[in-house]
Amino acid sequence: MSKKVKKISIHTTISESTYELIEKFTNMMGAKNKKIFRNKAAVIEEALKLLDQKLNPEKNDLQEIWNKSRNELNLVTVGKPTYLAYISGDHKKALHQNIAVEVIEWYKRKEIDELSVKEILESIKVMWMAGNYFYKVDIEVGSKGLFHVTFYHDFHSEKYSEFWGAYFSELLKTQRNCEVEKFVRIDSFILTVSPEN
Repeated sequence: MSKKVKKISIHTTISESTYELIEKFTNMMGAKNKKIFRNKAAVIEEALKLLDQKLNPEKNDLQEIWNKSRNELNLVTVGKPTYLAYISGDHKKALHQNIAVEVIEWYKRKEIDELSVKEILESIKVMWMAGNYFYKVDIEVGSKGLFHVTFYHDFHSEKYSEFWGAYFSELLKTQRNCEVEKFVRIDSFILTVSPEN
């Protein structure tokens, strides 16, 4: 038997636009053409729960905390092998001992051998942007099947560009026998990828 929640009646004045929002959500339909919220009070209660979570992040579950902190604190995800290479001081180790292939296979739900170079590049774009390493990645298809991939980041570090340029170059060389040229800048780097013929 569920515990009955005590209800308190409140009367207040709100703006017309706020009222229209409450009406919109009160009338919103979900699955099987059924209302998502039973009444205006349910809409207001849900909105206040969300506001409470936003202003008090400690009340959120771990996934919500990660999503919020990733954006607001500019955090990045790091695979354990890469992290261990970082803290050992042997950054070059991370070029060979990492979970890049596993990340791509997890995202595409296919073995890396089943993916084209373009699919690998698109997977890198999505997953490394999701991990907050880059805020933008452009993939252009050039002549003779060349790919020009530009990675943009806000770390303001040529070392950062150099590391990730080498990381992806190594991945493409070992997994697809691609020839890769890199051009490094402080806030971006460009990879020119020539797939194996």
